[in-house]
Amino acid sequence: MILITGATGFIGKRVLQKISEKNLTVRCIVRKTASHASFENPCIIHMIGDVLDYESVLRATEGIDTVYYFIHMMGPQNEQERFDVLDRRAVINMVKACKVNGVKRIIHLTGMSNPEEKLSHHLASRKEVEEIITSSGIDYTIFRASVIIGRGGAAFDILDAAVRKLPVIPVPDWGKTQVQPVFIGDVIRYLVECLDKKETINKCYDIGCCDVFTYKELMQEYAKELGLKRIFVPFPGSWQRLSAYILEKLAPVNSNVVYWLIESLHNNMLAEPNDLDRIFGFEPLSFGESVRKIKDET
Repeated sequence: MILITGATGFIGKRVLQKISEKNLTVRCIVRKTASHASFENPCIIHMIGDVLDYESVLRATEGIDTVYYFIHMMGPQNEQERFDVLDRRAVINMVKACKVNGVKRIIHLTGMSNPEEKLSHHLASRKEVEEIITSSGIDYTIFRASVIIGRGGAAFDILDAAVRKLPVIPVPDWGKTQVQPVFIGDVIRYLVECLDKKETINKCYDIGCCDVFTYKELMQEYAKELGLKRIFVPFPGSWQRLSAYILEKLAPVNSNVVYWLIESLHNNMLAEPNDLDRIFGFEPLSFGESVRKIKDET
């Protein structure tokens, strides 16, 4: 049996859908009762619980072989230590419960990070969660992504809102930061198909398409794909709070998430070489193909 945490989130709900199509039994730990439609699939079991409560995590992991761990918290701007502490407590609860119940594997999606850079609060917390999992003694598969191209993803929704709604786009210093985006459909393929690929056990992979952009170039390319003419104006300085204030008004994203993601724009996120193409038999879509696929789906 498989356990999915964060099953109602951007990644979790898509992984749940794909796994349920394979007729595998899936348990989801959720904070509140799921919608009626979710109960129509007999392969999906919902359990009310909270990853911050060890006893509920212990119950959720009973009889589980594989855990998909999609938990990450980003709290109020004046309480950055708090979400770090909550992230740590949640993953420690999960690892401890997995050991007690004999869970064989944890599959986790996190963010890319450059070991030579000082990480943002958001990325540093994600890195710590990854290290707790990989040092737990439980088998794992870790995927790391930068900007995931898909509606409902905070980073993409911020990009989409900025390009669509701002005819003139100010570009602070983070416009020079490099990223390697990846299409949401490719991310889900990696996460689901790795279940049957033993060679991915106890491995960490950076995932991204062939395109590398600065954030300014990413916005320019997105505007081009949408057929929009935009003026990009250099704006020296970081302007984190101002950028977050403007973007939270434009994008359908929680203001705290916007703030911490803006802080992370100063960290380069480039994929290290790997053999995923050989293992999975496909190459991720280019950025342009990703955007066109999203447009076709709407």
